[in-house]
Amino acid sequence: MANKNQAKPTEVTTIEQVQRIWWLNPTIIFAILMTVILIGAYYIPADSYVSFYRVNKFIDPSNIIYSILPVCCFVIGGMLAFLAGRGTKPSQAFSEVMEKKDSFIKMWIGLLFGFTMFGYAMWFLIMLRGGFSIGLFISVLSGEPGAIYGIKESFDNVAGITSFTNFGIPFVILTSYYLFYNKKKIYIWMLAAVFLLTMMRAVFFLERLAIMEFVVPAAVVYFSMRAKMGKRTPLVGLYPFIGLVALIGFFGVSEYFRSWLSYYVNYYPSFWEFIVTRFFGYYVTAINTGTLYFQHLGFHWLPFPSSTAEFIWKFPGVPDNAYEAIYGFEPQSVINNTLATMGNPEFNNPSGLLQPYSDYGFSGALIFWVIVGFFTGVLYNHFKKGHTFGMMIYPIWLVGVLEIPRYFYFGSGRFFPCWIVIVAFTFILHYNRKKLTSWRLKGVGAGD
Repeated sequence: MANKNQAKPTEVTTIEQVQRIWWLNPTIIFAILMTVILIGAYYIPADSYVSFYRVNKFIDPSNIIYSILPVCCFVIGGMLAFLAGRGTKPSQAFSEVMEKKDSFIKMWIGLLFGFTMFGYAMWFLIMLRGGFSIGLFISVLSGEPGAIYGIKESFDNVAGITSFTNFGIPFVILTSYYLFYNKKKIYIWMLAAVFLLTMMRAVFFLERLAIMEFVVPAAVVYFSMRAKMGKRTPLVGLYPFIGLVALIGFFGVSEYFRSWLSYYVNYYPSFWEFIVTRFFGYYVTAINTGTLYFQHLGFHWLPFPSSTAEFIWKFPGVPDNAYEAIYGFEPQSVINNTLATMGNPEFNNPSGLLQPYSDYGFSGALIFWVIVGFFTGVLYNHFKKGHTFGMMIYPIWLVGVLEIPRYFYFGSGRFFPCWIVIVAFTFILHYNRKKLTSWRLKGVGAGD
C-alpha cells in the first residue's frame, strides 16, 4: 500500500507536466488554428482571391456561420471530454511493457519497419516500370520546368501495395517511444532511413503531408516523454511557431521545383511572396471551396457517407466505381465538375471542416463534430495518463486535427492502416499482459 501511495504524486506531476505543453491540447490548438484561418478566409478581399488564387470568393457574411459552427461544436465536444475524463486513472501498462517486454516491442518495430520498406521498394519498382530514370531525377534537381511532373506521371499507385508505406506512421510512433527506454543506434538509423524516404516522397511525389505524418508524431512523443520524465525543454511553448516557419521553408523548397520554375517565376515579384501567399492559400481556399460545395450542391446530397468514410471506397479490392455501382453516381465526379466550372482545380482541397455537411446534412454535421471533438478529447486524456491506445494513436491523431482545415484525414485511406495496426497492438499488448497462458508471444510471458 505504501508503494501505491508514493506513486500517486509522481503520476499527477507527470500529467501536469504534459498539460503545460499547451499545443498538445487538441481543443486549444484547433481553436487557435481555425480562428486564424477563418479570419483570413473571411477578410481577404474578393479581388485578392481572383488575383492570387484565380477563383471567386464564395465566403460572405451570410454563410461564414456554417464554418464557425463546426469549430464551436468540436470545442464543445473537447470540453465535454475534459469533464468526463477527470476521474480517469493513470495507467502504467504501456511503460511497463516498454521496460519489461523488450522482445515484444522489438518484434513490432521490426515488423512495421519491414512493411514500410516493402512499401517503398514497391514504389521504386513501379516507378522504374513506368519509365523513371536517373536523368529525370537530375532534371528535377537542376530545376528543369515541369520535370517533377514527369516523376509523378511515371508512378501508378497500386492500392494495398504502395499503401504499405503508411505502416511507417505506427513505426515512427512506437520507435520514438522505445528510444526513451533503449538507446540502441540501430533504431535511430531505422528512423533516419524512413525519414529520408519520406522526404523523397514528399518532395518528388508532392506528398507534403507525409512529412507531417513523420515529424508531428515524433515531436509529440519526444516532448511529452521528456515532460513525463521531469526533463525541461527550453522554449517548448514556442515550438509550434518554429515548426510553422520550418514547414513553410520546406513547402518553399518543394514548390520551387513543382510550380515556381515552371510558371510562377513570371507571375510573382518575389519567391518569398509567392511561398507565403500560396501556403496560406491552401487553407483559406479550402474553406472557400468547401463553401462553394455546400452552396452549390446543398446539404446532405449523398445517400451514404463518402468523404468522411473514404477508406471504405478506397479499401484494397473495392472497385473504383463501387459507389456509382451502388447509388448510380460518383460523388467525386460531381465535385470535380463543380470545381472545374465554378472553382479552381489547382486548389481542390474540400475542407474537412465542411465535408460532413454533404455526408450528414446541417444538423448531422454539427452532431458529428461534437462527437469528433469528444473522441479527440478522450484520446488526449488517455494519452496524458499513459493508456496504451491513447499513447499510440494520439501522436498521429493530432496530425488529423491540424489537417481538418484542408480535408478530413481521419476517414482517409492512408490513415486506415495506422488505425488498424494500433488497435491490434493495443489488444495484443493487454491480452498478453493479463497472463492468458493459452496464447503468448515470445518475450511477453509473465516471467520476462
